[in-house]
Amino acid sequence: HGAPVQPFAERTVIVPKGPEAQAAIDVIAALRNAGFSAFLVGGCVRDLTLGLTPKDYDVATSAKPAQVSEVFDRVVEVGIAFGVVRVLLKFGGVWQETEVATYRADGAYMNGRHPTEVRFTDAREDVLRRDFTLNGLLLDPLAPSGGKVIDWVDGIADLERGHLRAIGVPAQRFSEDALRLLRAVRFAARFGLHIEPSTARAIRELRDGLGQISRERVHAELVGMLKAPHAGEAVRLLTRLGLVESLWPALVEQDPELFRTERRLRALCDGVHWASIDAPDSTSHDGFSPVVDLPFPLALAGFLWAARSSDLELSSSIAADLRLSTSEGRTLRDIWEIADALVAMLKRPTLPTVRDDNVALIRLLRQPHADAALRLLVAEADNGPVDWPHSARTWLRALRRMRMRTPVAKWSPQRWVTGASLTKLGYSPSPHYRVAIAAAEAVQLQSGTAEEALVAARAALDSLHAKASAQEKS
Repeated sequence: HGAPVQPFAERTVIVPKGPEAQAAIDVIAALRNAGFSAFLVGGCVRDLTLGLTPKDYDVATSAKPAQVSEVFDRVVEVGIAFGVVRVLLKFGGVWQETEVATYRADGAYMNGRHPTEVRFTDAREDVLRRDFTLNGLLLDPLAPSGGKVIDWVDGIADLERGHLRAIGVPAQRFSEDALRLLRAVRFAARFGLHIEPSTARAIRELRDGLGQISRERVHAELVGMLKAPHAGEAVRLLTRLGLVESLWPALVEQDPELFRTERRLRALCDGVHWASIDAPDSTSHDGFSPVVDLPFPLALAGFLWAARSSDLELSSSIAADLRLSTSEGRTLRDIWEIADALVAMLKRPTLPTVRDDNVALIRLLRQPHADAALRLLVAEADNGPVDWPHSARTWLRALRRMRMRTPVAKWSPQRWVTGASLTKLGYSPSPHYRVAIAAAEAVQLQSGTAEEALVAARAALDSLHAKASAQEKS
C-alpha cells in the first residue's frame, strides 16, 4: 500500500457552512492566490468523508511559515520548527483560528515522539508520514464540483471496508510515536472499525513503547476513548491488544481480560439514555439534569472499579498515574465515596426504604455527584452477579428515579438552626454544633416544624455536654 503517482480515489463531499469552515476555506483561497498549494487535511476530511461534522479544520500548504505570515495579517507561531502556525481571520466580530502546517517529511524519531529533523516537501509526501489511512486524506474545498477528497493512501477504501490501517509500514509508524498505539484504539472504537491484521500485530509487538509516553498524553487519549457509546469497545481493544497490561498490569490482575470492566463500561454507555427511561418527563428539576453524556470522571470510575472495590490504594495510584486535573480527581473521589456508602447500605440485612424523608439517603443523594455514583452502581448491578441482594438493581434505580424527580431545594433547604442561632441561645461555639445542626436539619427534612428542629438541636447539645462533663469527672 505505497502511494502511487496518481491518487487511489477521489470523492465529492459537502463542506458545512459556518465560520470555522469558512475561515479555513478563505485561508486556502488566499494561499492559492499567493501562488501556493493548500488543502484541508486530517481529521476534518475524515469526518466529512464519514458524513460527520468536524470540530475544527486544519490546512496543509506548500507555503513555509514565513510565507504564510506574509499572506495574512495575524499569524500566531506555535511550531515553527515543524512548519505549524495559526492564522486568525475575523467573522462577525469573532476571531476564527485555523491551524496551517507546511507539507513536510519527517526524519528519524527520538523519544518515541519527536523527529530529529523535518524536511518541507509536497502534499503527497506529507500524507505518507501520517498515522492511519483515514487521517491521510486531503480535501479541496474550492473544486468546481464541490469539496473534492483526494486519497493517496487508499483511505476511502479502508473506510468502506471498515478497516483501520496504518500508513506504510505499521511498525515504523508506531516506532515514530508510540501514542499512535492508543490512537489506533480510539479511532477504531469511535468509528466502529476493525484494526487491520498487520496493524494490530505491530501494536501488540510494540506495546512496551507506551512506557516512553508521558502520562498527560495517555490521559488525553483515555478521555477520548472512554466516551459513549464506544467506551466498552475501547476497553475491549485495549485489553485484546495488550495495552492495559503494559500500562497498568495490576488492573488486569484484579479483573483478568477486563471482562467485567468492559461490560460495566458498556452498561454505563447504555445508561446515557436512562433519563428518558426512568423519568416520565426527563426534564431538569432545579439542577438535576437529564443524562446526556458519559463524563470522563464517571467513565474512569467505572474503568477502575475492579481495583477500587478490592484495593483502594491500587485504584488511587492508577488515578494519580493518569495526572488527573484537580477537578477530575475531586469528582472521581466524590463518585467513589458516595458509591461506597451506597454499597455499604446494600450489604445490610435490610435495604433502606426509598422515601424522600429518609435522612441518610437524602444526605447522600443531594450531593452533586450522587447521580454519577448511582449510574456506576446500576451498571455494576447490570454486569452480572455480585455479593448484593437480588433487589439491588431495582433499589438503585428507584433511588435514581427519586433523585431525578425531587427538586434540589427540598433536600437542601435553608437551615432553621445555625451556629449563630445556637450562640444566641447562650451556647458556646464548639465542634458539637455540627451534630446539633445536623439533628435539627434531620427534623426539617422529615417535614417537622422549626420549633421541633430547635428542640432536637438543643437536646443534642445538652446530651453531648453531659457526656463530656461525665468523662471529665471520671
